[in-house]
Amino acid sequence: MFYAALILAVCDWLAVWRKWQPLLYVAKPATLLALIGWFWQVGQGHIQGESVLVWFGLALLFSWLGDVALLFPKRFFMAGLGAFLLAHLCYIIAFNQSLPVLQIGSLVLLAGVGILFYLIRRRIMRSLAKRSSPAFLKTAVSIYSVVLSLMLLSALLTLLRPDWPLAVAGLVSLGAGLFFCSDSLLAIDRFDSPLPNGQLFVHITYHLGQFALIGGALLRYAR
Repeated sequence: MFYAALILAVCDWLAVWRKWQPLLYVAKPATLLALIGWFWQVGQGHIQGESVLVWFGLALLFSWLGDVALLFPKRFFMAGLGAFLLAHLCYIIAFNQSLPVLQIGSLVLLAGVGILFYLIRRRIMRSLAKRSSPAFLKTAVSIYSVVLSLMLLSALLTLLRPDWPLAVAGLVSLGAGLFFCSDSLLAIDRFDSPLPNGQLFVHITYHLGQFALIGGALLRYAR
């Protein structure tokens, strides 16, 4: 199933690049379905005994719902935003089964993510203000940006957790970083200014991020 998900992801990227809408409608949701299948295939024997994996599985499920909704962004953008918000919340819970230890390293990571959050949110909110966007959209984007940043921080903090092997923590940190990059590019492309091949980079970073996050979770909890 891993290779099926990878092939479908490449088909999705090709569909975005060449603007083949029929292929996009199939490949985009199918990629996450295949990724869910791989997750279940590898982790099914550990999910009941290891509740943390349930949260990663729910994150994939909500991500799939978000993918389906965003196939029709004009009508279901807010539904897609809500689904991905829930996905990020699931990732946050999965990474924070115990409270992180307050130390210099965690403060440095907090400061770094906080700076990223401030810079990107400021750019998006300025663009929304120029467009006279409705208040509910500004509120939704603000809430989403906070949760997205917390997801990134939660993944990065695994680098400091002794129960996470460093290589595995690095993998999920990379995945969260790519997911953060994908959502940031999407927001800039949609609300600020169109980016050259913006949607293609959004899809590539999104899929690679999900692969890294789930691969790291399986290495950590399903070995």
